[in-house]
Order: sequence, then C-alpha cells, then structure tokens
Amino acid sequence: ATSSRVLSASLLVASAALLVAFAALASTRTPRELEANEFLSFPLVTRARPAVSVHAGERGCGRVARRGLGMFGAGLGLSLLSQNMRRADAISGGGKGYSGYTIEGEDFSGKQLVGEEFRGTMAKRVNFRGANLQNAQFQKADLRYVDFTGADLSGAALEQCTLEGAIFKDTILENAYLGEPILKAETIEGADFTDAIIASSFTQRELCKMASGTNSKTGVPTKESLNC
Repeated sequence: ATSSRVLSASLLVASAALLVAFAALASTRTPRELEANEFLSFPLVTRARPAVSVHAGERGCGRVARRGLGMFGAGLGLSLLSQNMRRADAISGGGKGYSGYTIEGEDFSGKQLVGEEFRGTMAKRVNFRGANLQNAQFQKADLRYVDFTGADLSGAALEQCTLEGAIFKDTILENAYLGEPILKAETIEGADFTDAIIASSFTQRELCKMASGTNSKTGVPTKESLNC
C-alpha cells in the first residue's frame, strides 16, 4: 500500500511539472511578437497596418504553433494529473472506482476492495489473489486471464463479463451474480458457489462438470455448493 501511494505521489508531481512547463512555453513571447500584436490591436483605424512579409508570416506561424503546443501540453498535464489523482483515490478507498479504466496487468493482490466499481473495466491479467472483493461490480468488464485465487467475491456482480482463462481457484462466490461466461474460466477448483445466482440451469449443469475440490476457508465442497 505504501509503495502504491509513493508511486501515485510521484506521478502527480511529474504531471504537475509537465503542466507548468508547457504553460510557461505557451506564455513566452518575443519583443517582435509584442510589437506585431500592438499593430494588430484595436482600434485598427488609428494605426498604420504594417506590410505583411514572409518573415512576419513565419513569426505568426511560430507563435500559433507555440500556443497550440502549450495548450496541448496543458491539456495533457491536466489529464495525467486528474487520472493519477483518481486512481490514487480509488486505491485508498476515496474514489468512485475503476469503471471504464484500463488496469491490465496490475497487482491488487490482498487489497481491500469491498464494493469497488469495475464496470466495463479493461482488466486483462490483473492479479486479485486473496483480495477482498465483496459486493464488487464487474458488469461488462474484460476479465480475461484474471487471477481470483483465494479472493472473496461474495455478493459480487459478474454478469456479461469476459472470463476466458480466469482463475477461480479456492474463490468464495457466495451470493455472487454469475452469467454463462463463467464457463470459460480456466478453473473453479475449490470455489464456493453457495447461494450464488447463476444465469441458467444450463450454466449450473456445466459448472457441475467442471467442479472439484473443497474451499479452504469455508470447508464447502465445490460440487455441493453448486447443488450438483
């Protein structure tokens, strides 16, 4: 948890520095540019309009380019700053979740993520080993090859997820909401499905064919929890 906070803080500092640097670049103007701006300021009828030269055009293009670059940099810096603050808050429990984010390959093993939001999240190959995910929301999330070994998914919503290759070894799924994609999981060995809400009788029958083992925490055999 400490390393996650340090990394998040470092990213925040880097994003802020980038924002300041680009903003400074956007505000820099040469004396010639100031003079040109003076000629073009209102009221135009009281000032002589200078002849437009190739060099003046080049200066104008350079000024526009620098301002455009500054605006792009400021937007990028704000985006990075906002995202890093958002993810830091989510890890510490102060944010609104990871819905719609890409967190592929990240390590959430052993974390307290009760009621966390992962709706539509791109979470391929994420490590949730031993995590507390009670009542977490995973609707329409990409959970391919995710490792839920030993995790507590009691009451979690896993409808319409992509679960190809997902590992549910020794996972607690009591009162969880499960759809047919669970059949694409790599293993459900030792998983406890007690009182889980399963989409169809077909899915339940197919899970019985996959079932084996006993959950190490609840002591309930997987087949028994599925009423096989």
